[in-house]
Amino acid sequence: MIAALLLVVQPVPANCADEHVAIAEIADAIDQKYVLVDAAKRSAAAVRSKLEQGAFYQDCDDSEAFAKHMTKQLRAILSDGHVFVEYAPNSSQAGEGDWLEEWRNGAPARGFGVRQVERIKSNISYLHLTDFFEFSAAEKALTAAFELVSRSDGLILDLRKNPGGSPETEWPVQWTFMAPGSQIPLHRETRLGKKPDLEEPTLSWPRYGAERPLAIIVDKTTFSAPEAVAYSLQAQGRAVIFGSPSGGGAHMLGDAVPLTGGWHIVIPETRPYSPHTGGNWEGTGVIPDIETSNEGAVETAQKWIAGELESKRAASKPETAP
Repeated sequence: MIAALLLVVQPVPANCADEHVAIAEIADAIDQKYVLVDAAKRSAAAVRSKLEQGAFYQDCDDSEAFAKHMTKQLRAILSDGHVFVEYAPNSSQAGEGDWLEEWRNGAPARGFGVRQVERIKSNISYLHLTDFFEFSAAEKALTAAFELVSRSDGLILDLRKNPGGSPETEWPVQWTFMAPGSQIPLHRETRLGKKPDLEEPTLSWPRYGAERPLAIIVDKTTFSAPEAVAYSLQAQGRAVIFGSPSGGGAHMLGDAVPLTGGWHIVIPETRPYSPHTGGNWEGTGVIPDIETSNEGAVETAQKWIAGELESKRAASKPETAP
């Protein structure tokens, strides 16, 4: 005997009519745009199935709460922390809501992303970057920070508590630690194939270069753009990574898709990848070369740099004649 499984279709609550249509549009948008085709098809099917079962009919009396609820649900379905839904009925684009404006407006109080610059033992510098604000806002602060560390013998770059931000800021930050004319460190592709490479940037600050020891600290609060810096420099063999695995958000967002009811969905449509590994950090995070606790990360990184500097000094000493 063949047992038939029947899908129970739940009626749409009267106050959820717009939400029902918007969720169906979300499934279509994921199916058509999400960067990984197989994951897009599976996830769109899952959204449609849950919709028919009435799994999303929550917060229909609060449009912003519904957007947050759908964001949480979609991130779990796609296993992608970048996708989001926003209620922005007066905007043609998502990302124009209060959360983004609050983040931008908070840039001065957050040092435009530069939290701490310090010179520690053995002429080793420490730089903590907590945000990658738009380059036009962050440029002066980054220029000052990189000027201050430019004459150190080694650098600890702390990227913890950095949830991401602008790729236009991430790009020159990673090139700061590369030699001019180096191989492009990250390529990008969509469903349609490889995108044109970004050009090597002209830096507004002193180039730290590719020779001095560089330790980068990450943890689970390091996400997206700062992960690109850490992963790329690790893949090149330019930096040694300390801490614990980062958040695992590699995919890059596309343009917002408007939905019925004033919502928008923003879907990851681009996949960055390293020419050195062929892969990226999506889902896995940047894996440290040397795992440490948060409390011991700076000290461990400082000791590693001091050891590298001592080895270089020993290697440069002339041999003593017998």
